[in-house]
Amino acid sequence: MKLSKISLGVAAACGILSAPAHALLASAYTNAPSWPAPISLATPGGEFVGDTMNIRVSGATAQDPGLLASATRYCTAGTMTRYSISNNFVYFCTANLARVTPRAGATKIAFYKYSVGGSGAGVAPVNGGTLATPTAASLISTPFLDLAKLNTSCAPGASSVVDIDGAGPLSSFQDFTCAGASSSLVTNAVSYIGVSDVEPQFFGGPASYSRLQAQALATVIFGVPVTKNIYEALQAAQSIPVGGITEADMPSLSQAQLTSMFTQTGQSWSGLTNATVGDDLVYVARRVDSSGTQKTFEALVARTGNGTGGGRECQSGVEPFVAGPVALDNTAANSLCTADNLVVNANGSGQVVACLNAHHTGGRGAIGVLTTEIKQTAGGNLRFVKINGLAPTHANVAGGKYTQYADASLNTRIGATLPTASAAGYSAFLTTLKSDFSDPAVISIINGGAQTFGASGLMALDVLETTVPPADYDGSEGRNPWSRLVGGSDLNNCQPGKAAAF
Repeated sequence: MKLSKISLGVAAACGILSAPAHALLASAYTNAPSWPAPISLATPGGEFVGDTMNIRVSGATAQDPGLLASATRYCTAGTMTRYSISNNFVYFCTANLARVTPRAGATKIAFYKYSVGGSGAGVAPVNGGTLATPTAASLISTPFLDLAKLNTSCAPGASSVVDIDGAGPLSSFQDFTCAGASSSLVTNAVSYIGVSDVEPQFFGGPASYSRLQAQALATVIFGVPVTKNIYEALQAAQSIPVGGITEADMPSLSQAQLTSMFTQTGQSWSGLTNATVGDDLVYVARRVDSSGTQKTFEALVARTGNGTGGGRECQSGVEPFVAGPVALDNTAANSLCTADNLVVNANGSGQVVACLNAHHTGGRGAIGVLTTEIKQTAGGNLRFVKINGLAPTHANVAGGKYTQYADASLNTRIGATLPTASAAGYSAFLTTLKSDFSDPAVISIINGGAQTFGASGLMALDVLETTVPPADYDGSEGRNPWSRLVGGSDLNNCQPGKAAAF
């Protein structure tokens, strides 16, 4: 899930600038190969030896904009290069010593983010890496980009210079999108840090999270997107001027309507809303079960059970979320999101957007699942609607009205059964990362501007401040005064929001 100013590809909004003078290329990575065979905790190759400090993160795509903004702050201005293929990234730079303290002997940082599979990739791989007697199957689980391989095998693809905040404080960076097969660019390695839209308990039973410490990171606002054609039909049915995209112009769907659409295939728009388009059928673009967005929609929007057996449920004994074939990439989404499939399980948010676009182009009315970090535009084919008359904005969350948000989870290992848990520089890096996500100024940079209907996207959590600040109930500061923590420490997104200063 991405912003127009912080896309995972090369966004047109970023523009083409002069290349940073001292951007580090993959050729500057000189550490020995990491995690050589046979696998050994005692000799993890160049992971902790050499002039580059490696930090590996996996999980939710919703946090990618924030991690990108943080990465630029960890780097000396003008030294960062980003390499990517699909939803796999590495940010490589000279360390900014004013922001981070690398381990002894390290002057560079390689900050990896593996986003394939969504939030689930921020749970099981991180948890599985803490086994006391690791094996190849349990220890090596995540195919991160490998800078040594990128140096020789990154096929020419799109490249540009990106500035994610315009005249703001963040430095521009060199951006390379690799073409070809990702298998030639990756090496399996341990994920040190996981991020998920909701806490690990939603992704399975205790075996999948028993070795994790889960901490609240930031609030993520979720919204209900529909195709532009049904959005305008809903406007007409609700006596709203057709075509407007401000908060006042947004049509609304009720909880009962949403639950009906997300739990029963074959529903008709006219039967549920008095609006209709095309063949009148309700098409659904959902996410796969490993997605934190899907888990949040099941728990807080559709109000269904959890599609992952053994995982935390906010309600049980209720109808399940509808399901269909899986779209692994945009090509698959375009192929599957036709009149032949009422439901498609998208692998990522990009596939949800592609699916909505395909349905709109085909004259069909569809509904999807997204966070509000995806921006609607005047020329686009998706539109967010209100839920029970409320728009997904900072103001409505801060005012205690809009409750379809989740507090994202930062997942780290308990204990020191891998060197990542005690490696020099690791704890300091985590502290800096958490500080970034609790800073409203950084959150503002991450959000990259308001939606057409108001400020939305991420919000900093008041409860994470050392001293809980006076509540901002109008949302003007991008802070959420409500907490989903139980007892001040245990994250449970089934917990209704309560005052942070409990």
